[in-house]
Amino acid sequence: MRTATPDDVIELTDVAIRTMQEAFGPPHNPAELVEAYITNTFSVENTRRELIDSKNTFLLVISPDQEVVGYAKLRRDRPPRQLKGQHAIEIQRLYVSARQIGQGLGRQLMQNCLTRARQEGYKAVWLGVWERNERAIAFYKRMGFETCGWHYFQFGNERQRDYWMKIEVQ
Repeated sequence: MRTATPDDVIELTDVAIRTMQEAFGPPHNPAELVEAYITNTFSVENTRRELIDSKNTFLLVISPDQEVVGYAKLRRDRPPRQLKGQHAIEIQRLYVSARQIGQGLGRQLMQNCLTRARQEGYKAVWLGVWERNERAIAFYKRMGFETCGWHYFQFGNERQRDYWMKIEVQ
């Protein structure tokens, strides 16, 4: 596992697209809805902008054969109103390739995010998760996150509901 640099833009874009298709594509959502979201969100140019934005940190999971098989995006921005007044950082994305699930990489990636949050002096970590993503919700609960609210997330032309979840990291 390591921190991404702008030189990782192609590999990061590729793993973001692949894991988005795996997590949210059929049978969870129509393929055209997922592809529209990917087209608008995961271009090489957008990824490059995100990589050089000082509010973001990307962590990469590297396989033994040097393939990027997962990633997380930490975002330093204002937390939702449910966390108003708390010094909190967002895990905006955390994905591992489907063929790697069950090997403990998601847990290691999450622990790395939580450690980094503590090291940077944050008191809480928050994230949004689609209300129908039962596997992710169960994973976050196992990691100690609790639901603290919800919001709507625009996914292509569909408005979906996401839960806010948080964990204290003091």
